[in-house]
Amino acid sequence: MKVAWDFSITKDVQQAVMRVLKQDKVEGHEQEKALEKEFCKYFGRKYTVAVSSGTAGLHCALLACGVEAGDEVIAPPNTDWSILYSALYTGAKPVFCDVEDRTMNLDPAMIEEKVTSKTKVILTVSTAGHPVDFDPILKTAKDHNLIVVNDGAQALGAKYKGRNCDALGDITVTSFNNRKHVSAANLGIIATDDEKLAEAARAYSHQGADLLYHQGGDPIQKHIHPSYSSSSKYGYRYGPSELHCAIARVQLKKFIDGPLGPERRRKIAAYYTKHLNKNLPEIKTPIEENWAYHTYLRYVIRAKNRNGLFEYLTRKNIRTFIHYPKPLHTFKIFTSRWGSCEGMFPVTEKMVDEVLTLPSWVTLTTTQLDYVIKSMGEFYTK
Repeated sequence: MKVAWDFSITKDVQQAVMRVLKQDKVEGHEQEKALEKEFCKYFGRKYTVAVSSGTAGLHCALLACGVEAGDEVIAPPNTDWSILYSALYTGAKPVFCDVEDRTMNLDPAMIEEKVTSKTKVILTVSTAGHPVDFDPILKTAKDHNLIVVNDGAQALGAKYKGRNCDALGDITVTSFNNRKHVSAANLGIIATDDEKLAEAARAYSHQGADLLYHQGGDPIQKHIHPSYSSSSKYGYRYGPSELHCAIARVQLKKFIDGPLGPERRRKIAAYYTKHLNKNLPEIKTPIEENWAYHTYLRYVIRAKNRNGLFEYLTRKNIRTFIHYPKPLHTFKIFTSRWGSCEGMFPVTEKMVDEVLTLPSWVTLTTTQLDYVIKSMGEFYTK
């Protein structure tokens, strides 16, 4: 049996793309504006800005928050390196803080000691779909006049104490690639309740333009590209394509009211947890804190002899992933600049040798899940 990731392009997605192509509005803003409006409603935020990727969104979010060269951004070391690029792009220094063993998220108890006079932002990441423990982090931010940038790329639909995670923090950035709940190839959303942050993020993402959507009025002005209107800041070409926005709109509807929603992944996670806890003591299954609603974008286990298990499952045609095999603080780009080194963050360093992401997308059948579980049992009993 083969258990591979499902990135199929469905008929309704194809139809949405063709509508845009037939209207010859690939570079317009119709789909972009509609998507932003729909995400505002879903997030429960006042303002959203669509951008070309999550990394672009984080970059614009930090710029909007006033992060610049010499500032510091507190962040976890057990995440994708592209997240930290957003800080590097601004000239700021990433300051790593270790994570909780249970949730793999930033440890709120350790953040305070990382704060200095140069700290500007705490960058949170809700790993694998389990929300960060926001309340103590928000309190630390308030006590030190810091901004919380919430990376919600892995946690669409997650809830913290009944609140939508995407509505927490000063500004949230979510991305939608082919391994996310809502997939649209290359796309990101910036969301906030702060009008000034939203205006700044939009300007930075659209080449510094202060005015983006021309409506009526001067018959000449409406044909002038927005970036020529009234640029007051240095910006980037981070605007999304209409095609990707159209795809995301279809996928978002399926996430809210259809088969892409988190309930299917939660059922898959519960099935894995029940059988793995019963039969495989070599496996540590993910937890869900009592204040959390975990969306299980990834079902991440901690495994003895992880590398051997990974190789065995690969031979059995089961596609698994290691998120993330090397902690960021050991990357040369950080060790050479700021002297970070192995041994600084023991929880993260222990974790990277154990974590393994099992297949958990919504189209998996019980037969496929049983095959994965059976194959894992074979590895540990052979």
